Amino acid sequence: MARGSSQSMIQRFLPDIDPGFAAGQYLRFRDRYVVTPLGLGPAVREYPSGMDGPGDVDSGPLPLGVSLSATAVTLGAAQVHGDAALAGALARYGELAGLPVGTPWTKRYAFGLMPIGDAFLAWSKTARPWTATGPLEPPPASVPWWWRLPLLALLAVLGAAPWLPALRRRARAAR
Repeated sequence: MARGSSQSMIQRFLPDIDPGFAAGQYLRFRDRYVVTPLGLGPAVREYPSGMDGPGDVDSGPLPLGVSLSATAVTLGAAQVHGDAALAGALARYGELAGLPVGTPWTKRYAFGLMPIGDAFLAWSKTARPWTATGPLEPPPASVPWWWRLPLLALLAVLGAAPWLPALRRRARAAR
């Protein structure tokens, strides 16, 4: 059975081998592996939609079936395939969900505890085709323009929650 961690790597390099074949394979990969768990943003499953299995050293832990390593590598695959919508959404979602910690000199994800993840993200964010002579035909967009709205709504609720007791006290005092 094909897995997201290996398929994302294949999708990253396949356009350099056979661009025509790669375009169809990328669409199949995107349809079967790219999901929006809890409706909060795009991510890549380790197993195709509808299947589950254990994580391992390649995939890492699989919260909600999502492989963080496959998601990071898919950012580069999306860039190489000209899928700006998915690449941008994965990068933006990673800026929040990746728990970045910045200093004046560096930026590390997962609080800096997983340097291999930082290396994969740097590699993926700078991905470009090696042998393509011109831009690839971009695939149809798969990420809707409103993908951020559920995530922003959740963050607004979480941000407002600590203020609710004070707002209630103030409303009672105003009566």
